[in-house]
Amino acid sequence: MAPPVAEPSDPTFGFPFTPYSIQRDLMQHLYSALARGQVTVVESPTGTGKSLSLISSTLSYLRDARSLTRDALVESIRAQVQSQLGEEEPEWVVQHEIEKKVQELEREESELETRLGEVRRREAEERRRESAMGGMGMGRRKRLKVGEGKEGGGARLVDDEDEFAPDPYFENEEDKKKVEENGVDNFSPAVREMMKKMNGGGASNSKEEEEPDVSKIYFASRTHSQLSQFVSELRKTSFSRSNPTADPSLPSPSPPPTPSSSLDRPVRVIPLGSRQNLCINDDVRKKSGGSNEAMGDLCLELQKGGKEGKRCQFLPPIGEGAKLNEFRDKALATVHDIEDIEDLGRRTATCPYYGSRKAVRAAEIVTLPYNMLMSKSAREALGISLKDHIVVVDEAHNLIDSILQLHSVSITSSMLLSIRSALLTYINKFKNRFTGANASYLKQLALVLKGLSEFVAKWAGEGKKEELMDVNSVLGGKSGPALDQINLLKLDQYLKTSRIARKIGGYVDSLGEEQTAKGRQAIRSNATRNLQRIQDFILSLANADRDGRVLLTAETITSSAPSTSSATAKSTSTKPSHTATPPATRVEVTLKYMLLAPSESFRDVAEEARSVVLAGGTMAPMSDFRTELFPYVPEERFSTFSCGHVVPADHVATFAVSKGPTGVKLEFKFDRRKDEKLLDELGQSIVNIAQVVPKGIVVFVPSYDFLNQVQARWEASGMIKRLKQKKKTFWEPKASADVDMTLREYSAANAGVETGAILFAVVGAKLSEGINFADDMARAVIICGIPYPNSNSTELKERMAYLKSTPASVSRPSSAPDAGQVLYQNLAFRAVNQSIGRAIRNARDWAAIILLDERYQQSSKKAQLPGWLGSNVESPQAFGGLMKSLSGFVRRRKAAGGLV
Repeated sequence: MAPPVAEPSDPTFGFPFTPYSIQRDLMQHLYSALARGQVTVVESPTGTGKSLSLISSTLSYLRDARSLTRDALVESIRAQVQSQLGEEEPEWVVQHEIEKKVQELEREESELETRLGEVRRREAEERRRESAMGGMGMGRRKRLKVGEGKEGGGARLVDDEDEFAPDPYFENEEDKKKVEENGVDNFSPAVREMMKKMNGGGASNSKEEEEPDVSKIYFASRTHSQLSQFVSELRKTSFSRSNPTADPSLPSPSPPPTPSSSLDRPVRVIPLGSRQNLCINDDVRKKSGGSNEAMGDLCLELQKGGKEGKRCQFLPPIGEGAKLNEFRDKALATVHDIEDIEDLGRRTATCPYYGSRKAVRAAEIVTLPYNMLMSKSAREALGISLKDHIVVVDEAHNLIDSILQLHSVSITSSMLLSIRSALLTYINKFKNRFTGANASYLKQLALVLKGLSEFVAKWAGEGKKEELMDVNSVLGGKSGPALDQINLLKLDQYLKTSRIARKIGGYVDSLGEEQTAKGRQAIRSNATRNLQRIQDFILSLANADRDGRVLLTAETITSSAPSTSSATAKSTSTKPSHTATPPATRVEVTLKYMLLAPSESFRDVAEEARSVVLAGGTMAPMSDFRTELFPYVPEERFSTFSCGHVVPADHVATFAVSKGPTGVKLEFKFDRRKDEKLLDELGQSIVNIAQVVPKGIVVFVPSYDFLNQVQARWEASGMIKRLKQKKKTFWEPKASADVDMTLREYSAANAGVETGAILFAVVGAKLSEGINFADDMARAVIICGIPYPNSNSTELKERMAYLKSTPASVSRPSSAPDAGQVLYQNLAFRAVNQSIGRAIRNARDWAAIILLDERYQQSSKKAQLPGWLGSNVESPQAFGGLMKSLSGFVRRRKAAGGLV
């Protein structure tokens, strides 16, 4: 992709409305960052139009880059043609040759757009017919009934045992060629023919020519609902329409637009999701019980023909790709979200999971949850290449923690024993069916399981409860099981390529499964998931260098045993038994691989992609992203940007309060959180604030433990009764299922003529992210204390020590802050800033931010607050000063008509 000039061809970036100045600044920064191929971290508070700014700037860049690339191509061809024809040839001859060569190079794009134009024309015609019939067409969400077993039938080629037999595994092409020439012992011709068809072999299954991978944007966010919101914002722009000036209900003009006129057609979008989101085989969904792993097992089984010899009815027969190609074109013709893609699959009786993957290479925007983006194996399974493409990660404030969590995995001692037993059973059954490579790697896997089991048993026998080790200590050395001689990377490659874990789990489970489909899937799902966990653990150990540790923890588990008196004894005697077996105890050891640094796990994304954008409403403090995620990125390739808020400065008042109404110092440190006098002072502070602030007040406290202490103390002291006299009182529910009900009741208490309510919530918990407390829902947000993480956490201490030991940290001047302490501070303030962001949600909103802890008056703490608060943080030395300033702020907002 040729980098365009720094200035966009359209200074408005195709923004659908007149942008605020901060939106223009953000779009200009993003465009420039993409042009320079940078990694950039941007902060745009909620309510500032972040999604539209991301869409408009990135698609403007994509359009301009494509146009400039085409212009450069035309000039290159012109020089080549003139060199071949000579300077004397007339211009029209030269131009004719240029157009012919350009059309040849753009043939695939032109053919694709011709097909998509025809799809749009047919859909427009269908809409007109439905409109003429008075809207009698099928609604968007109505699901069609589809026939069962219409396609891909035929006799099953293998019996139940053959289903679990290992497929041949070849480490190199020489071994593969040798087997293809001589045949594989112990495999019937029917089995080999089936595997050949599954791999696309044979003259009747010639592989389709791979489509060009067009320049695109991978847009990732945490959830599908957030991605659907992104698609909804995209539909507001001209990029989603065939022609901004034409009637969208009319057919597309003929001939179709050239690839360079990108505004004359909708941008090509495809959403990706898991089988849980996109599988339309209702029988599979029912049998899997909602488990994605079980759904995958059933899906793969049905691709081979299933128990009854019938291939899944939503997949085309092997070697016939026309049906998936038709789905691809319909999916790309107009802008769809994930639910639209599922509905399209049901309407066309075509699998949307595989159909959407078919559309990736031709798409210009691919939306996907960011756990799919961050996992290299997931990208490989989806056929995703990031090379020279743009990656945008929205809601990226939790990206570092998500990467650490994604690459951390736990297994237990009982899991190791049960899987080793399953493996030995499998080996004993199929040992005569193994190729040399299968036998070698399964033996290695058995040795790894045996070694880890013995290592765990020895560790538990020493009476330890918790210990943190480096990977080498677990794998080898004096205390380890001497597994360092096994090439874990090659073993992991075998496990992934052969998919042997599914076969082992399936076979062993089938020996004792219940005779119901539901029971079978529950058992198989559990076994396969355990095998997958162990495989992930092995991969973690294989890839670990200095950035990983293994945490061992021991727990004594007591299981009550029944009386030694049998049922027979009960029937022959009415006397109570006194020979009960004492409860059995065992020690369960958990091994948790912990990734300490996310940079290497995200490095392939940053280095393969042309540009990476991390965006969020609250990204401050931003230093973590530089030190933890991108320490290897050169200075000239890294940038940050934080825009202001769309609300006027006088719509927000921020106060850092050091003392309560009776003069007690407000400092909610761990050692003072049970101080009853301090808790009483907090309650009185909130009562006084509730007298002044109208409607809703949200109070965030540092932890659930603190919330419980507050409730208990205030119930005993009568403070809760006093609060209820001012406003209705709500508390963050313990169960996630109760959150919606609590929010509905809280919202109702702030509506109409109601006096308002107080909602107590925990920083970083259920109500601090993704919740909209706009307008009367939060005329004040109170942050009580600073929510520092548990400093005694083994994982946190090791992570801090790791950061302190990095070369960049070691080489810092002695006056520079400790990298571990910087992380500790940033974890707390990112949570604080997320909570603050709940209050201001649109351009007309207003609220007071009240920080109840004297430490917020420190300049270093103020510097970590959201940038849009600026330097306008008042620090009253007495509580009376807060009440005076707060009353004046509320009075001014009421006078301005700001009380919604």
